[in-house]
This record gives sequence, C-alpha cells and structure tokens, in this order.
Amino acid sequence: MKERKAPKPREIALTAVMTAVTAVVTMITGSFVPFPATGGYLNLGDCMVMLSGLLFGASVGGFAGGVGSMLSDILLGYGYFAPLTLLIKGTEGFLAGFIGNSTRFSRKLTGVIVGAIAMLAGYFLVETPLKGVGAAFGELVVINSIQVTVGAIVSLALAQAILKAYPDVEFLKPKRQSLRAGLVVVVIAAVVLAALVGTYLMTGISP
Repeated sequence: MKERKAPKPREIALTAVMTAVTAVVTMITGSFVPFPATGGYLNLGDCMVMLSGLLFGASVGGFAGGVGSMLSDILLGYGYFAPLTLLIKGTEGFLAGFIGNSTRFSRKLTGVIVGAIAMLAGYFLVETPLKGVGAAFGELVVINSIQVTVGAIVSLALAQAILKAYPDVEFLKPKRQSLRAGLVVVVIAAVVLAALVGTYLMTGISP
C-alpha cells in the first residue's frame, strides 16, 4: 500500500494564505449587495476560490474555497449557510484545481467552467427546497451567475499573469491527481450536502 505523503510546510502556508485571502475578499465585497430572498449576497470571492485551485491544485483550492468562504458567511452573519457554503465552494475550488491546475490554458478554462457549474448547481439545488424555486432561480440569475462569470475571468487572468511572471517557481508546477480520488471527493460532498438540506428541512432550521 502506498504511503500518503504529509503536506509540506510550504503547502500548509499557501493553504492558510489563500484561505485568509478568500475570506477577506468575500467579506469585503459581500458587505454591499445582500439578496434577502435567499439570505445570500453578491461578492467576488469566487475569484480567489478558483485562483487557489488553478495555481496550487485541488487540495488547496478545495480547502481555501470551502473554509475561506464559510468563515466569511459566519463573520457576516450568514451562519445558516456556512455548512452549505463549505461544501459548495469547497467543491468549486477543488474542481477548478483538479481540472485546471495545468500548463494548458484549455485545461484552466475547463476547470473554472466546471467549478462554476458546481457552484451554480449547488446553491440552486439546496435553495430550491429551503427557499423555494423562485427565490433560488432569482439568486442564480441576479447574483451567482455574475459572481462565477467575474470569478472565472479574473482568476484566469491572474493565473496566466502569475505563471508567466514566475514560470520556474516549483510550487506553481501542476500536481497530478487521481481521477478516482476526485470522483470520491465530489460524491462525498454531494451526499453530505443532501444530508444537510434534509436535516434543515426536518428540523425547521431557517435564518
């Protein structure tokens, strides 16, 4: 059996930095445009969620995207959504890195598109039973579609610029990922997300 390598100090530091940056960017930009129908808010945190994955791979993207965005929810008073955000934004960052952590622009583009779809589908599917299809669709169109479009464009531009400026930096080199491991992570996230929504509905938890 192959022994798993422990994270290197540099990877831990990068993960901590990107988690903090994701939380700060989400909080600062999320303070201005709330969406009362669902309890969501417009922010530019997806730029950092996707960038974390594009530059540093699936693990950093998943952790920074999920935990950073969750911390922002908690600190801005949207604690109800924090566990859901952890899984949805974590999956977004994970997929952006799983597919897009590559030297090829086409892979990066595919990564942010798949990550964006995961985010859009995730919030729509959890908000439909919790808030109603009208509110969920409204947020999809008015808030989330703008977020991921801007996030994809900005993260791609930043990733390309950083990789061009520092082509020889070792920790920016693509990391090989197992397809099986990636599928397992996404399936687990989806199952836990469904269980959380079911728990919210059964217990009557609401903001």
